[in-house]
Amino acid sequence: MAMIEGGKLVAKTLHELGVTDIFSLGGGHINPIYNACIDYGIRIIDTHHEQGAAMAADAYGRLRRRPGVCLVTAGPGFTNAMTAIAGAYLSNAPFMIISGRSGVEENDRLSLQEIDQQTMAAAVTKWARTVYDPARIPEYITSAYRRALSGKPGPVYLGMSYEVLYPECDEKDVAPYDIAIPAHKIKPGEDSVASAVELLKSSRKPVAIAGSGSWYSGSDKVLENFIDKTGIPLYTLNFGRGIVSDDHPLCFGPASPSAPNAFRNLTGEADLIILLGIRLSLYIGFGKTFNPKAKIIQIDIDPDEIGRNRTVDLAIAGDLSMALSNITDYIEANRVKLGYGKWYKKAVSSKNQEQKKVDKIRNSDKTPIHPLRVAKAIEDVTGGDALLVVDGGDCQAWTDSNYKVKRPGHYVKGGLLGCMGVGVPFAIGAKTACPQKDVVLITGDGAVGMNFMEFETAVRHKIPFVAVVCNDHAWGMTKHQLEITYGKKRPTVGVNLSNTPFHELVKVMGGYGELVEDPRELNGAIKRALCAGVPALINVLTDTEAVSGGTYAITEMMMSASKR
Repeated sequence: MAMIEGGKLVAKTLHELGVTDIFSLGGGHINPIYNACIDYGIRIIDTHHEQGAAMAADAYGRLRRRPGVCLVTAGPGFTNAMTAIAGAYLSNAPFMIISGRSGVEENDRLSLQEIDQQTMAAAVTKWARTVYDPARIPEYITSAYRRALSGKPGPVYLGMSYEVLYPECDEKDVAPYDIAIPAHKIKPGEDSVASAVELLKSSRKPVAIAGSGSWYSGSDKVLENFIDKTGIPLYTLNFGRGIVSDDHPLCFGPASPSAPNAFRNLTGEADLIILLGIRLSLYIGFGKTFNPKAKIIQIDIDPDEIGRNRTVDLAIAGDLSMALSNITDYIEANRVKLGYGKWYKKAVSSKNQEQKKVDKIRNSDKTPIHPLRVAKAIEDVTGGDALLVVDGGDCQAWTDSNYKVKRPGHYVKGGLLGCMGVGVPFAIGAKTACPQKDVVLITGDGAVGMNFMEFETAVRHKIPFVAVVCNDHAWGMTKHQLEITYGKKRPTVGVNLSNTPFHELVKVMGGYGELVEDPRELNGAIKRALCAGVPALINVLTDTEAVSGGTYAITEMMMSASKR
């Protein structure tokens, strides 16, 4: 048998798993993997910072529903990626990070870059291991890959020192491994299905809420069929956005207490709330807006998630797509009649009343430009067909609450870590995962600066996308929090930014850029940017006084501590 280098075993195994793209920043520990990727046709998208590489891999994995792969060197290479790993962990994103590490023979000798990476990774991953034997590299990689996808998705970590990646081993000594990814759907019990239908029959005011689990279970068609058959109003959140189009008569848009779509009012009055692959997190107000007397059905792939922040009346642990399909089939087979017509009419009326309040802002041509007007321009130009990436503070909150998402997997945002700066890397990862799609990023001027040099990465690797920057010359959300808490007459410190000409900087890097101050110029600028064929940035001067509902909600939560 032939001898094979450890680094080549890494590339070979990833290739066998179908990996075609790796996001990375180089370093001596991982050079053998770089060299081997050439032989297996794996594209290395090298960034300016490991954080950018890891965030790009995170977005890639979410959209592909397969682990995005990030490769970094030891020590600071790994620690620079930690924020992105934590973000993927809190978002349940399928993600694999492979890192070099200091030599095993140098343990406890104060070697270069010697830190306990596995222990650090274990806190923010589903599974973290260190590989000590080159012959076991394929075994560990395939195991990690499967674990990132099994049950509730999440990040995994593998550490490998130069003593594993540089030496050769005999191929006959390579430990057995299996590249097959088990595909199984956990079917709910018949009694659970019947119990769910009984709760539906006794309800008069039901509401369904779908989260990221609906995307990972591939339940778009099943979910749409479920609401069509039952007539239940649906709200969506995170990667559940677009799982059923916001244009569908029964889809009422984002599940957020601050959204102008009657979510707070309807969940406060509902007598049955069906949680579909969604966690009752901050984004959904922890479920505190729910009617305390409402019955709760919760369907989730993770049994440990059921009952968090709200006790449930019916728990169904299993695949969401399978569960919904079985419930719908039961309704049809037993000719169950559900009458929610009166409730639906009230829901539509409540939603339309609230929507009128923001439609004037969305369609306004006043200056300075409101962030909602920016989001509306993107909707108009793309027709809802582009992948939208969202980053920032206030501009993200405005977009979350008001942007219409029409297709599954077309709304990409960070998650519960609340990390800013994900936008440019996420856009790179999204465009790499879905090269046939237009990718548009809406972000703030503070957030876009955090990983701004990754525009050069996108230019160099020919990864075109359009960034639309809502530029209010400040860390807007934090500035508004200070003003709300301490009064507008009080000076603000640490939150003010200069009017940076981001569009000019992108042009210097080889991209396309425009400055927009008049809202009537937005559509044309976005169209030109999409047609440029290179990474592009539209720098939009926005209203410095626009304060989102999300900002008010977070400020109220923090200020409540002093009132207890």
